Amino acid sequence: MSRKRVNGIYRGLAAPALIILFFLFALPLYFTFSMAFSDGLESIRSVFLSPYSYRLVRFTVIESLLSALLSTALALPFAAFYASYDFRFRKMTLALSALSFTIPSILVVLGFVIFYGNNGVLNNILKSIFGFEKSPVRILYTFSAIILAHVYLNLPVAFNLITNGWMSLPKSEEDASYTLKKGRMKTFFSITLPKLRGVIANAFVIIFLFCFSSFAIVMVLGGSPEYSTLESEIYRRAHISLDYSGASALSIFSFIITTLALLLSFIGRRNEKLVREGGRIRKAEKKKTKVMAFILTSLMLLFILPPMLSILYRSFFDRTGNFSLESWNTIFSASSFLSAIVNSLVIAIVASLLSVLLAENIAMYAVKCRSRIAPLFATLPLATGSVTLGLGYNFLAAHIPFSSTCLDYAMILATHLVLSIPFAIRTILPGAKEIPERVSEASYTLKKSGFETYIRTERPLLRNYRRKAFIFAFALSLGEVNATLSLAGGRIETLPILIYRLIGSYNYQGASALGSVLLILAFIVFLLGERIGKKERRWNTSK
Repeated sequence: MSRKRVNGIYRGLAAPALIILFFLFALPLYFTFSMAFSDGLESIRSVFLSPYSYRLVRFTVIESLLSALLSTALALPFAAFYASYDFRFRKMTLALSALSFTIPSILVVLGFVIFYGNNGVLNNILKSIFGFEKSPVRILYTFSAIILAHVYLNLPVAFNLITNGWMSLPKSEEDASYTLKKGRMKTFFSITLPKLRGVIANAFVIIFLFCFSSFAIVMVLGGSPEYSTLESEIYRRAHISLDYSGASALSIFSFIITTLALLLSFIGRRNEKLVREGGRIRKAEKKKTKVMAFILTSLMLLFILPPMLSILYRSFFDRTGNFSLESWNTIFSASSFLSAIVNSLVIAIVASLLSVLLAENIAMYAVKCRSRIAPLFATLPLATGSVTLGLGYNFLAAHIPFSSTCLDYAMILATHLVLSIPFAIRTILPGAKEIPERVSEASYTLKKSGFETYIRTERPLLRNYRRKAFIFAFALSLGEVNATLSLAGGRIETLPILIYRLIGSYNYQGASALGSVLLILAFIVFLLGERIGKKERRWNTSK
């Protein structure tokens, strides 16, 4: 089958996905940006020439760069060890880190308040052990709290991305370097690091954009106008000051900066296939290696587990430390609780299924037709904060001549879909690159059409990547606060919205009970995905 005909098939598959994404993304963005010009150039001029705007930009860029730098730098030694050695609890730690980056950001906020708070779990433990009269750890509502929470949320992302990239590198060049009597450090800096540069840069940019558009962490853990970011200021102007033109002008300012960061990451990225090679991971047998495995695993677990376990603990104990089921009784008896769970699950499932379907078609088109424009366009929503996107859908809804609950659901679903597609594409794209060309060619020689080859031969090879993309998209949608808070005027409640409101009213036990439900839901979806993945691997091995 000719290359031109094959490319036509993948263009046909991707065209509906790209068109849907274009309208879902471009329409709200158009309404947001056009609002900035509603009073001529006054809002644009006041924002772009205001010293306060540049102070916001400076703080947002600094905290995002620092968070991304710390996350990737701290992940490197863990990734180096976990990509090289097999040891007890290795798979469990990798699975736990994968689970932790599916944890919604609102739970990170809640976990940090409960564990690191002035009267939190950590301070109470230190007081009881060392007899401190005052709380020794005071980091909430500081710059350090924002950075620590961002690193907590994103370290697992960097760890997983870099570890998977490292495991995909061919080991032959490193072995050749060792035979030439070059040490580990020289081999790392001369051979391994240059090959990992694209993976590390990709992790860095993703985390930078995460932190740049961070909302709940900044709003709650920052707790002061001194720590305002562009995203939090956009929300304040739109929903508190009702300065829509000013909020829209700030959105343009933010979009320009993040788009430049995204473009730089694409320009510097090399389009290469990573092929897994056997023999890279060896058994940790030496005593020194086993000790290092124990230390690194302990550090990872001590960093990840306490805030999440604190949520479960706090849901059963009141502020005086007495056991109480009052919060559980309250949420189970509240009618809003059941509707919030149903809303969260329905929106997350539908948004995730659609995002995986659209992302798969775009990823296959990008690989088969060697297009760099398609994945760049599909990841542009990363450059748009969820508050900005929610603001755009609010403006769009204002131009629709009717209002209904169905419209509210549609707006929220569209927002979640647009926000999750970039991550679904970045998850599926490596799988599309790994499909051997000879497999597709063999199908064509058997007189199978291009569409039949895609459905029966290539698509089954992406099953594992679709599963991972679904879990990631589901977690993002399940824990989304920013856009949902901006839309529907409170008429549609989800679990993260209820948690955010309870945190705002200092009802931490009630927030912890709801947070435990949200944590359990994310955990169940992750376990189901892992179980399905194991069954698929066993089935493929037995074939």
